Amino acid sequence: MKKCKKIVGTLVATFFLLSSTSLIAHAATYYDYETTVPAVADYESKPKKKKTTGSAYNKVGSIQKNRTLVSWIENTKGKNITSKNTYSSKGKKTMDYKGNASKYKGKKVRLNISTSTTTMKRATTSGEWTPN
Repeated sequence: MKKCKKIVGTLVATFFLLSSTSLIAHAATYYDYETTVPAVADYESKPKKKKTTGSAYNKVGSIQKNRTLVSWIENTKGKNITSKNTYSSKGKKTMDYKGNASKYKGKKVRLNISTSTTTMKRATTSGEWTPN
């Protein structure tokens, strides 16, 4: 009976160890940015590899007062592959992939930020983003 309990205990411990390892492996990697977005052109981050099948996120840490920005994700050919998110305040902005996000897993993508058509003035901003 002691041997059976020992085997069951080992199996349970192994299960929890493997479960926690898989959670760590799928955590999103965030990349910092700090930039001045031009009035009539976009800021484009360096391409980063999408590691999961989830949405992309832009955690805006600061945005210049009285400015409105728009963020989205593009592939390396410059094609817009997510919804656009318009914002004028700090916080986490979600950009959902168009169609099936899993088709972009393993591919390089980049964050784009532009001023909104209502602002058309350069704007300073900073934060971190993930293609997830």
